[in-house]
Amino acid sequence: MKVNLISERLLLTLWVGSLWAIGYLAVPMAFATLGDITLAGNYAGKLFSAVNILGLGCGAVLLISSFIYHGKQAAKYWRFWVLLLMVVLTLVFSCYLQPEIAEIKQLTSQDDAILERFALFHVISKNLYLIVSLLGLALVISSDKAEG
Repeated sequence: MKVNLISERLLLTLWVGSLWAIGYLAVPMAFATLGDITLAGNYAGKLFSAVNILGLGCGAVLLISSFIYHGKQAAKYWRFWVLLLMVVLTLVFSCYLQPEIAEIKQLTSQDDAILERFALFHVISKNLYLIVSLLGLALVISSDKAEG
């Protein structure tokens, strides 16, 4: 039991720490120091892709280990549902929003509709990222009292 809790804490800390370090430190620093907004945006996209892959891997291991440890009872714990929500939001971010933003960036037209679409997807992405970051923080700082 103790090993499971320690492993969960380590994986959560890795995932959530990378979310916070990339989203709230590395990416803003890239935009502040690189000087070229296109270069900084492309770099940010690569960082977000990496943190999403890491998150999906950590999330999958955590969900599977929760089922192994608790069986069907895993669904009774709030931590399981928060973790599942984080994984689903990360999938939406990495499989839908990031590709859409990348596709819009490839367009050479500076049409107002395209710029508005980019702005919309960017705002949605920022909000989803914030939600995932806060959910992860709640998991990291919450008590592990025999919960999943």
